[in-house]
Amino acid sequence: MSKQSTYKDFVSMLLRKHANGNEEQVAGILSWVAISSLFIFLVFVYTELLKHRYIEAMIILIGLIPIITSLILIKKGMLLLPTSILAVSIILLITYAAMTDNGIHNVAMMGFPVVLIVTGLILKGRIIPYLTSLIILCMAWLVFGDIMGLYDYGNNIPSDVEDFFFASAIMIVTSNAVYLLIMNIHQSLELAQNEITERMKVEKEREELIHQLKLKNQELDRFAITLSHDLKTPLITVAGYLGHLEKDIVAGDSERVKKDVNQINDAAKSMAKLVDDILDLSRIGRLMNPPKAVPFGKIVEEAQKAAEGVLNAKQITISVISELPIVYCDYARMVQVLLNLITNSVKFMGEQTNPSIEIGVENREGEIYFFVRDNGIGINPKHHEQIFGLFSKLDPKIDGSGI
Repeated sequence: MSKQSTYKDFVSMLLRKHANGNEEQVAGILSWVAISSLFIFLVFVYTELLKHRYIEAMIILIGLIPIITSLILIKKGMLLLPTSILAVSIILLITYAAMTDNGIHNVAMMGFPVVLIVTGLILKGRIIPYLTSLIILCMAWLVFGDIMGLYDYGNNIPSDVEDFFFASAIMIVTSNAVYLLIMNIHQSLELAQNEITERMKVEKEREELIHQLKLKNQELDRFAITLSHDLKTPLITVAGYLGHLEKDIVAGDSERVKKDVNQINDAAKSMAKLVDDILDLSRIGRLMNPPKAVPFGKIVEEAQKAAEGVLNAKQITISVISELPIVYCDYARMVQVLLNLITNSVKFMGEQTNPSIEIGVENREGEIYFFVRDNGIGINPKHHEQIFGLFSKLDPKIDGSGI
């Protein structure tokens, strides 16, 4: 994983909750640091020009390029690269300031740990070892460059080799301490973010569960109302025709008696069918038989055989794709599914002159889809949601409970 992606994790994930605050604040601070550094560089350029040291002024002017580049990148919404550029630029700026006054003994040296802390916080500490190495090189230049007379800061405080080793040891200890501190801060932030994410996930699951329970309760209410109505209807029919039956028996009207008995029998069958449908509904989601591997063609044959009577009565032809895969399922329940689909196709074939049903399988982007297609009346898309409601029937005259 690149450093940029690691940084993106920190800023985008840990600060995303305050996208208009923290990230903008970091960008604002970086812009302020860049502008301040730019101003200080310009002051040094002006000072060198006053001393007629034009070569030094030109060298410092070159240092303005990365500062301006950082400002442009910050304006474009980038934070990683300009932070690194600014950190290096400030380290070099502190080094130059020390070269102009007291060398390794300049108070500006205190800025090195500050650079490590600020940069480490923004870049998650991974850049600290590199910046520490650069700082040690700069301190080596301040000490050994002074000893070798490579520059003159115009002060009587001489540099000593011990100064370099002492300052380097302090910088390494400081660097390690800063690194450990920053990593601890980031780990704490990540733990807090993970906890927040987990809580949000649990809350979302809880809300989803509550929503599902509400839907189930609404469905149960509809189920109770519809069931009460649909069960009462055949009972009322039975009760009514029992009264007629009694009167017709007393009157000795055998034709009327036969009609009454048929009506009672039809009502009883209707109630029995409704009860069977409700029992089937109660079994949904429960495996009645252990699953096993079985050729799907065998399932189709079994369902087709069970529906042979209604198929022949309506003279409906069934075409089955020859190459069907082996499936792992509850064999008996899957036969029932195919049988229900076939009988539904027969029931809703309409006035089709050449009724046909096609059963097969197709591969869609690596996923296997089984289908039962017919050339019947179909279902208008506007009724797709309604038709799958419990006890819903578009045509109340059609046989069936709507379950």
